[in-house]
Amino acid sequence: MERREQILVAAAEEFDRVGFAAATIAAIARGAGVSQGALYFHFPTKLALALGVIDEQNVRTFDVVSHTEQSPAAALVGASHAIADLLRTDPIVRAGIRLSLERGEFHAATVSFYEQWIGGIVDVFRLAIAAGELRTDLSAEQLGATVVPYFTGVQLVSDVRTGRSDLFPAVATMWRVVLTATADPAHRDRLLGVVDETFSGRGVRGRGTT
Repeated sequence: MERREQILVAAAEEFDRVGFAAATIAAIARGAGVSQGALYFHFPTKLALALGVIDEQNVRTFDVVSHTEQSPAAALVGASHAIADLLRTDPIVRAGIRLSLERGEFHAATVSFYEQWIGGIVDVFRLAIAAGELRTDLSAEQLGATVVPYFTGVQLVSDVRTGRSDLFPAVATMWRVVLTATADPAHRDRLLGVVDETFSGRGVRGRGTT
């Protein structure tokens, strides 16, 4: 398992650096410090390696959504911060996202990931609406199917423009837009304060009522 993890990390770093087409098994094996034979024992093809990276990226991103947070809307904000942090620091998550948007071979894995991801976010939006944190004519399904692509677009543009160095403030702005439009007035200031605290460490807005 440790060697498999080494190979996945090396593959992710190579895929993130040059993309799927330009990555080579020889370079990945060198990066992992293993022979090509050892690599093929765990992953028989480059495609299998890429799908392994995507699967591991899915696990790591799904793990950050909390269903125990007292405030469901705050849990969504926290999850987006955690994923943004993974995109900045974890080569497997970065490569998995790049691969899932890059090649036709990954279509099935990509569709499955986004369906699961949207479904999980919809569940938390349902909780936020039921808790009275959100007051909107939009359904939880509409919110989840919009916020997930919104986040995806924000992180992709941030990557292109700044190598994701501005990702935290960009995601914070996304949440200010979403919550200003959808939060119940009784919760809006508190939730905007959560955004500020989560992404900057400063609760510059009033907490409001709960």
